[in-house]
Amino acid sequence: MRIRNQAQLEKWLAMAKSPTVTGAEKLAARPTLANAAPQQRVLGVDTALRCTGWGLVDVHGNKLSAVDCGVIRNQAKDPVSQCLRRLAGGIRELVALYHPQVAVIEGAFYCKNVRTAMVLGSARGAVIAVLAEHELPIFEYAPRRVKQSICGFGNASKQQVALLVAQFLSISTEQIALDSTDALALALCHAQDLTVAQGLSMPNTI
Repeated sequence: MRIRNQAQLEKWLAMAKSPTVTGAEKLAARPTLANAAPQQRVLGVDTALRCTGWGLVDVHGNKLSAVDCGVIRNQAKDPVSQCLRRLAGGIRELVALYHPQVAVIEGAFYCKNVRTAMVLGSARGAVIAVLAEHELPIFEYAPRRVKQSICGFGNASKQQVALLVAQFLSISTEQIALDSTDALALALCHAQDLTVAQGLSMPNTI
């Protein structure tokens, strides 16, 4: 079913009756899927200087399952250089721990404030550099495209994206930061390109 507007989204969510469970409960309930080697493990990264969200999704044929998600936080008082160091170190740890085969980041963004744009660009650069160190293919998707892929329309709110991520992956997102669900949405968007579209609409690597 393709969701085309916010009213249809709200109606669909109200009709959804299947219970959501945590990622751990879902994996425990489906041991054959969890124990099988994934066709591809996708790492989504929603970059920011102070709070970068990350999420991992395994692709098993047409089946998608959540692996883990979280955030890399920096204190507001930390200088930019230390934030970038911690961000790069956090991404290195994630790659070493989870061994993703591909990474997805948010693409073009618009900022009226020049300083904000420079800071976000620095954070993206730190993440891209670490992923490139590990020779991971890196794809980027514009925020509007991710929302269209997940929600069916490009002006969905973060909360609406989180609700649909929960439905797609059969997990509870109530205790998960919105930066993390945004990262899972990035991974899901790429995973859907791999499965539903069979890679036909996949962007070039950066």
